[in-house]
Amino acid sequence: MADAHSAEERNRLNPYTFWPGFSLLAAGIALGLTYHEGLAAFLDKVMAWIHFNFGWLEVSLGIIIVMFTVGVALSPIGNIRLGGKDAKPEFTFWQWFALSLCGCIGIGILFWAMGEPIYHMMQPPLSLHIEPGSKDAGIFAIAQTTLHWTIAQYCFYTVCAVAIALAGYNRKHPLSVAAGMYALFPERLRPVIIPAVHAICLFSLCCAIATSMGAGLMQIGSGTGRIFDYTPGPATWAAAAAIIIPIYVLSSSSGLKKGMRILSTGTTKAFFFFMALILFAGPTLFILGIGVESFGYFADNFFRNSTLLNTMQTSDLWPIRWLVPYMEIFFIFAPLLGHFLARMGKGRTVRQFILVNVIPPTIFCHFWIATFGGTAVFFQWSGAVDVWGGIREFGMESMVYLLLEQFPYSKILMGLFVVTIIFSFATMTDSLVATLAIISTRGVRVGEEPPRRLKILWGVVIGLIAYVLCICGGIEPVRGLISLAGFPMMLFTFAMCVALVKDGIYLLTKPDWLDNDHPKG
Repeated sequence: MADAHSAEERNRLNPYTFWPGFSLLAAGIALGLTYHEGLAAFLDKVMAWIHFNFGWLEVSLGIIIVMFTVGVALSPIGNIRLGGKDAKPEFTFWQWFALSLCGCIGIGILFWAMGEPIYHMMQPPLSLHIEPGSKDAGIFAIAQTTLHWTIAQYCFYTVCAVAIALAGYNRKHPLSVAAGMYALFPERLRPVIIPAVHAICLFSLCCAIATSMGAGLMQIGSGTGRIFDYTPGPATWAAAAAIIIPIYVLSSSSGLKKGMRILSTGTTKAFFFFMALILFAGPTLFILGIGVESFGYFADNFFRNSTLLNTMQTSDLWPIRWLVPYMEIFFIFAPLLGHFLARMGKGRTVRQFILVNVIPPTIFCHFWIATFGGTAVFFQWSGAVDVWGGIREFGMESMVYLLLEQFPYSKILMGLFVVTIIFSFATMTDSLVATLAIISTRGVRVGEEPPRRLKILWGVVIGLIAYVLCICGGIEPVRGLISLAGFPMMLFTFAMCVALVKDGIYLLTKPDWLDNDHPKG
């Protein structure tokens, strides 16, 4: 009876977390939509100030975290089994890979990872002295997109996941973002720190998810517009939102082991289908060749191209359009997606957890980018299709449809791709809605699901925000808010790295903590 009462108490809404985060979000969106031009101009100045003064810190900390993640995997901490020495895994490797891939990237590889290579090919950084549109520019484009979408972001997410998993599974703390930093703060300060951390997380994550969903709605609109020959608008976006929201809300309500597992497995299979289709029906040898060359370039120039700030070429805006904003977005998502990944870690060693969450998704994403990005580069380089002109005229969301139009049965393929987008975004949002619900409670523990009503609430709120942003000028009103939100999330990520080491050392010196039969005293 006491346990049931305790569980009921943990599942209750935490007003000190929910209302500050929700109010910040509502105020930011309302201001952005009501005073669009004035606020946008102010936030542009704020963003420029942050990028100029702290871009170096965000980029360098990103490199440090990558090296730190490798170090943890190779250290004795890598031997710790999440959940204790007798803990058993709850997911197969295939399910784990699908959940990790779809839950962390979602719409990203369908939107940015396809169109981004053309931008880098036609507008490479000035400091590299690469001729736009050339062979070298094409190789750089694939390599740089791979760099942006693979190792760094997965290291960010995974290192946060390890910190949260050690706190939740081995130290028996609540499964929360703040718990990943408990090792840094005395227990008397936690009642103040936890609501503050989670309120910032709620605000930051909602901005980031709404931005991603807005991109997804526009891509769905572009696809249906080309299939049925009409101009997409608010009605199209509303219909898309009306389809996506129930899917991820219902999936999230059923829990990680049911709806999310089924969605992610199906979506991953759809990814492989489209990748194989483009590879074998498109310029196969070109794709394979540029995939190999770009991987070599990526490996050879990893550190250099991870720090392309163009310090002595201030007229070049490439870093503040690509590298620095990516770091901010990844920092925003890191603690929250780390929280999601941590829920799949039980029964795995820290070393296994890091390797599986970083290496397989990196390999898959490179093949994906080489296939779709390589096809776009081929069309542009050979002159078969003016992909660059199409993107500038119709937007980034049109990129994949420009490619699919070159294949037989193009409208059928476009229709299948639109369905894939819907389920891909639903999969990613599913994981994040559950995280929002968990950190809105008083302290849901490992193995417990947050209240269904909170999942439904956050699912509907995110969908509505994304739709409102689409019809009121896109994501520009909140771009500055996202940059501002990225800074504290960067500090949280760094704090989790330190806490991970402290918890890891503690567990190594007290082996009994590795056993599930010894609860926290």
